[in-house]
This record gives sequence, C-alpha cells and structure tokens, in this order.
Amino acid sequence: MLKKKLTNQDESLVSFIETPPEISQLMVYLISKPKNVGILDSGCGRGIYLNTLILSGFKNIEGIELNKNLFNFCKSSFKDATLYNHDYLEWESSKKYDVIIGNPPYLHYSSLPAETQKKVFNITKTGESDIYYAFIIKSIELLKANGELIYIVPYQFFYNTHAEIVRKKIVENGYFEIIIDLDEVRLFKGENPEPIIFKFIKNVNNVPKKIKVIRLKKRNTNPGEILQKSINALNEQKENELFYYYTKQEFRNYKEIWSSYPQIILPKSVKLCDVAFVGVGLVSGFDKAFRVTDNEIKHFNKNERNLIHKFIKAINCEGFRISGYEKYILMDEKIKDESNLSRNYPNVFARLLEYKDLMINRYLPNRKRWFHWQAKRNKKLLDKYMDHPKIFVPALDRSKLNRFSISESELKVYPSGDVLVIIPFNINPFCLLGYLNSAFFRNYYLSHGAKRGNRIVYNQRIMSNMKIPAFNNKVIKDIAKITKEILITNDHSKRKTLNNVINTALEQIKL
Repeated sequence: MLKKKLTNQDESLVSFIETPPEISQLMVYLISKPKNVGILDSGCGRGIYLNTLILSGFKNIEGIELNKNLFNFCKSSFKDATLYNHDYLEWESSKKYDVIIGNPPYLHYSSLPAETQKKVFNITKTGESDIYYAFIIKSIELLKANGELIYIVPYQFFYNTHAEIVRKKIVENGYFEIIIDLDEVRLFKGENPEPIIFKFIKNVNNVPKKIKVIRLKKRNTNPGEILQKSINALNEQKENELFYYYTKQEFRNYKEIWSSYPQIILPKSVKLCDVAFVGVGLVSGFDKAFRVTDNEIKHFNKNERNLIHKFIKAINCEGFRISGYEKYILMDEKIKDESNLSRNYPNVFARLLEYKDLMINRYLPNRKRWFHWQAKRNKKLLDKYMDHPKIFVPALDRSKLNRFSISESELKVYPSGDVLVIIPFNINPFCLLGYLNSAFFRNYYLSHGAKRGNRIVYNQRIMSNMKIPAFNNKVIKDIAKITKEILITNDHSKRKTLNNVINTALEQIKL
C-alpha cells in the first residue's frame, strides 16, 4: 500500500507500507488456478506477494513496480519473476493474465500529484476518486476470461457515490466470489484503511451466484490468527470465534449501495424521503470561534443575543431523547463588513476577531466573509419547519445501540454539521423514532447502508432511500406508545419490548 503525498527525495515513491506476510499468504491461498498460469503482482513493493507466490509453487510470475529502488530490490531478490519498472496506470501490457493480485495504493485524487491525477482521471473519469479505483478498473481490463482479481483495499468503494464507475466495471465484467471484511483491524503501521479482501472472477456471461462472505467479529486480533481462522471459515463454510460466515446474492446494481452484511428485504414499504425531510446540518467551519457559553452571552447586547441559536451535536444524541444542546453565534450574512459587525455587535466582533487569522484559511464560498459560517445547509427549510419535532442522529456512530434522538417542537434547534436531521411529515414521529432505534432497523441499515469499520455512516442520500415498513394503525400506535414511555422514563430496557413488537409486525407483513 502506498499512501501520502510525494516527497522531494523520491518522486516515484509516495510512501510505502507493506502488507503483512500472513495477509499475503491468505490472498495467495484464494487463488484457484493451476500453478503454471500467468500471474501479475500489480505493485511489487519489496516483493511480499512475489515471495509468497514463489513459496506456494507458482511458476509464471510477473510484477510491476514504479519506484526504481524497490524495483531493483525485487529484481535482485526474485530472479525467477519477470519484472517491469513502470507505472501500472499507464502500462500497456502485451497480454492478459489469469490472476492479478496485490495491495494497490490508497490516496484520494485531491492529494495526488498533478501527473498522477491525470492518469487516474483518464481511467476513472472523475476528479473525486481514489487512486485504488483506477487500479481495480485497470486490473479487470487486464484479466483473461475467468481470470481472478484478488485485492486488499478500503471498504469505501462499496458505498461512495464517486466509486459508481468501479461498481459498474465489476457488475458488467463478472462477480465477487469471496469477500473478507476485516472491519477496523490494524494491519498497516500508522494507517487504518478499514480493509476488505475480495476475489473477483471475470465472467461477463455469468449466471447469478452467491458471494461467500466472512466478516471479522473483533478487531483485537493479529494477522496470523486472521490467516488461520479465515481459511477455516471458508473451508468449513461456517462461522468461528473470529469470523461470521454467510452467503449473499451477488451485486448486480452498481447504482445501489453495496454491503458486506447479510441482505434484508422489506416488503410493503415506503422510502423515508416520501414521509419525512432528511438533511445535513449547518457547518461553521470553525466551531471554536462560534460556540459560546451562557456566561459569555450575559455580556452580549440585544442585537448580539439575537445571533445566538441552539444546536444539536452528535454528543447530544443519547438515543430516543436529546441531552442538552450547544449555543452558537449564527452570523447573519446580511452583515457584510467588519465596521458594521464591530459597531452593532462589539462583543461578538471581539470574540471572532481573536480567531480571524485562522478563520481566513477556511474554505468559504464566493462573497462570504471570514466571520460568516462556511455552509448554512438547509437553513431556510429548517426555519420554515422550526416548530416541527426533529429527529437527529450522529453522522458517524460507533455506539452499539442506535442513537436517533428527538427534540419536540418547543425546543427551537438547528442540526450541527456532525448530525443528520429528519423532520417527519406524513408519519407519526414517535413511531418513526421507535423504528429507527430498533434492532431491526440497525441490521437493515447495515444491509443497505454505509459503514467505516465498526462505525455506521448515516448520510443524507442513503437515509433518504431507507425503507419504512407499512405498519397498520395498531402497530403504529403500539410503537409510538412504547417510544413515549422510553422518552419519559429513560428506561432503555423497554427497547426489548419495542423490538418484539416490530419483529412480530414485520412477520405479519411478510405473510
């Protein structure tokens, strides 16, 4: 894996982090081709895959490495391999391969040097990709029919909007045979890319197949244990103390979110966006400058106090109920110059002036001044529906129980940038709150949504498309009643009753 920006010392080396030998052994173990087929290591590094392939008895091995020093090291160390000192992204191979294996570089387009950006863009056609997207696409093109691509890469291309071109390439050219989800295990020193290992088969005429999935249960493990237990789970086709094992339908729709979790289908449902508004929060771009305490506010004049608003942050979402709020200076963009600000809002001006040099360096859209908020996302709509109850959830959450939390209409609050806000319109807000906090919805979201390792990612696009079951009126009232009881008593043991009601209702819907 290569990561980080180029250094002056060596323009062909970004930064080198080697794959653990045990992970290389696991990936080579996944090869099902004979020992004499053509195999390519798409980025040799110090030769960890070359060495494993040779020790495993493979004969016809080739490798490519851009960095001259690493290439020379491999050239002198692996005499039986055919090696090329070239950039894989613009390398024109004279043949195709039965197997391509490796650990491509992971680095977002914006952090790449200009020349590399051009190469990535030529392949991915977007300036919002990661360099490993280009490696996957290039490798699929270099595979023979029925060839195997075995890579270890970050999980994010399963759900990232800008990775759609990668998912499209995969579904149009073959299928995943195996996915090994390694969650947040720390394999690479100093980096935590939340990796998966996948085995892709190039077969454009394939019939629908099942993907074998193993998913790590605990991140406190080591590469040796991963090697042993993953092979056991795949061979025995059952879970063990380290890995879950199951199969799921192959991915056929590249526009949808992909997930390594078991698939859950909801009959008789509506999309959340059809019954509620789902939106992102406002972003200050410099919280430290705009957040204020009650002690500070008491020294503000009337004009200044009119700029103070309550915000819900991720830390305020405890599940079902909101625990407090934060107060911020929400700068009116009609205030366009410092003289107006200092004259009418002297205490606010003094407060913000302390951070001016730092705030100037924020990204700000055109015509915004340094003392303005970076992005007042959805503010007009939020103002319009300020008297409606709102449900908030952390945009990135590691909690074991869902933390959807409601603020009722009497609390006038905005969502901060680290939460998602849901405003129910055509649905009972307490029924929705209960459903979103249920164990079923958590599993359903993981089946269709996004994650980063062991953290759930709630974003506007994915949540908007989440399905809400078509519960009958009695079930809606029952869920709302239990939800209100939890809100009043803060007794989360009632979640079990809530889960039972929802699960029973879903069984009836299926029937």
